[in-house]
Amino acid sequence: MFLLKRSVITTPAISTQVKRWLLTSLMVIAGMFILSGALASPPGSGSKKIKAEVDTLNNQASALIRKDVGRAYTLLLQAEALAIEYKYEKGLAVTLLNQAEVLNQRGYSKRALELYYRSMQLSQKNDDIYNIARAQQHVSTIKRKSGDYAEAELLLGRTLAIFTKLNKPVDMVNILLRFGLLKSEQKRYNEAIKFYERAYQLSRKVKYTFGEKKSYYNRALLLQKIGKPQEAIGYLNRALHIDTITNDTYGKALSYVELSRVYYTIKQYKEASRYAQLAYDRASEVEGLALVRTAVQLQINVSRALLNKDAIIQWQDVLLYVDNNMAEMERRESNNFIDALRLQEEQQLRVQQKILEVSRKSSQQKTLITLYTGFLVVFVIIVFLLTYNYKKARRYTDELNVKNKQIEQQLALLDKLNGEVLKQNEALESDSMLKSRLLSIITHDLRKPLANTQSIIHLVNMDLVSQEEAQDLFTQLEAQYNRVMALTDNLLYWIRAQVSGTQLELAPVNMQYVLGGIIEEQKMPVNEKKINVVNKLSPDLNWMAEKETLRIIFRNLLNNAIKFTPIGGTITIDGHTDDTTTNVTVTDTGIGMAKDIIDRISQENYYTSKGTQNEEGSGFGLMLIRDLVKKQNGKLLIESTPGQGSSFTISLPASVSVGPQQLAS
Repeated sequence: MFLLKRSVITTPAISTQVKRWLLTSLMVIAGMFILSGALASPPGSGSKKIKAEVDTLNNQASALIRKDVGRAYTLLLQAEALAIEYKYEKGLAVTLLNQAEVLNQRGYSKRALELYYRSMQLSQKNDDIYNIARAQQHVSTIKRKSGDYAEAELLLGRTLAIFTKLNKPVDMVNILLRFGLLKSEQKRYNEAIKFYERAYQLSRKVKYTFGEKKSYYNRALLLQKIGKPQEAIGYLNRALHIDTITNDTYGKALSYVELSRVYYTIKQYKEASRYAQLAYDRASEVEGLALVRTAVQLQINVSRALLNKDAIIQWQDVLLYVDNNMAEMERRESNNFIDALRLQEEQQLRVQQKILEVSRKSSQQKTLITLYTGFLVVFVIIVFLLTYNYKKARRYTDELNVKNKQIEQQLALLDKLNGEVLKQNEALESDSMLKSRLLSIITHDLRKPLANTQSIIHLVNMDLVSQEEAQDLFTQLEAQYNRVMALTDNLLYWIRAQVSGTQLELAPVNMQYVLGGIIEEQKMPVNEKKINVVNKLSPDLNWMAEKETLRIIFRNLLNNAIKFTPIGGTITIDGHTDDTTTNVTVTDTGIGMAKDIIDRISQENYYTSKGTQNEEGSGFGLMLIRDLVKKQNGKLLIESTPGQGSSFTISLPASVSVGPQQLAS
């Protein structure tokens, strides 16, 4: 490639006297702007540091709104003061939005509406359509709770359109859920269910587990409302399953409360009491006093239904204790909130005083600017005339620099394209090697058994063997057929894994049941070699996996163990789980393997050998097992001692293992 050299254009010479005039004029201009800046705005106005501080205060307040409303409002007042002082309108819009949420939470919905509308006005001024949508979302909730369903629906429609345009799927899910609540309150239940289903489908698509949980939870509340308790229980269990996976203690408490209510309505008081106790325990963990109180009230209702006076007295004492704590917390938060409001009034007074001071300084500034204006006009004209030629020459230099940069960008783009071509060539070469490898396997491992099969059929058809020999040949033919079918299954899964890259669809699978079926499939070769196969897997061991993939993996492991285990040997299948992994091990008392053979398998080399009765294999099974296990983030572990046997362990992350309760939900 050729490199282009930059041309250098020198600026015209400027006399010493002109340079002095130019320097003097620039100093005067700079002095005027510095002075006007000192009078008109505070130092560091609009700096990134101040914006970051305002954004940090907003984020901290958002996290505290549900826990300590007084502290949250105080932080928001600090953010508001900074945003106003440094003219950070975008941060001020977010601050007003959060303040409105605090006021709405405390019951000041009218004041909250004013702040929401102010936030939207600032956001419109700064073209921040995302914050506009957020404000409309909250306003729609206030309208819905006040019974203005038409306005609420209009606002939700506008908000959904904005989030769709901005490609904000998580926010879209939340709007769809609010649509469902709106339709439910309007008693348009079929429409509500459709919105919950749309929210569920979008949550699944973008892996938004909270949205998926809320679609289940809201649907359960609707079903409970229209008198379908059993369906409500099903959806609440689904929501609870997600809360358990995500370790959302507060969410679990909510689900337990609703389950207790449903069971209470259908008079299953034992279940109602059990779930109320679970709700009480989880709510206590997160200090959710409102939920704790609800759980206690449910226990009192159940105790009354069962006429259990001792339990009623016990839970009423707990209720009194919870009410006292809630009253104390409410008093503390109210005091903090009142202090924050008082701080806001003082802050507004300071702002008004500052506005008056700025106004006075602005008047002084106008006088000074008038004095400097006449003096500056002369210097500006001189500077303009003297710098005209300089700017013209500089413009030519800039144009040349731009062209050189364009050439450099094109060269960089060409280098990038060359790199991509090299990567594509490497990928094509790798793909070609894969195809050759597959062709070699198919040629060697399929043609041979098929050729043997053809020879056996030919001998029988030509009546060249006796009845006893024919029977023996048919037995060989069946064994050949079984090997070909097993190899075909393995090849199909290998091709799908290597070429198509299909994503596995996971579901709960009982490992004892799967291994039992595979052992039954291999009954004939096991009986021929009189091998004792022991399945020690627990009935409670369940994996989140694709069932057919597990069958392929463990069918190959069992075939391999049978192949290398002598007559009368033993094959044991066992499993165990620790903090990080869950494992299933196939152990045989076969001929074992030397260390160099294990190293070859671990290095992903193609390897095969004959079994204890000269059973033939493709050497393909371990390759397939290794790739399928890797797709589920697992490992294939091999331990072997020559002459004593081998152990093959499938080790998967502990998160793959699921319990019976999770299976039921």
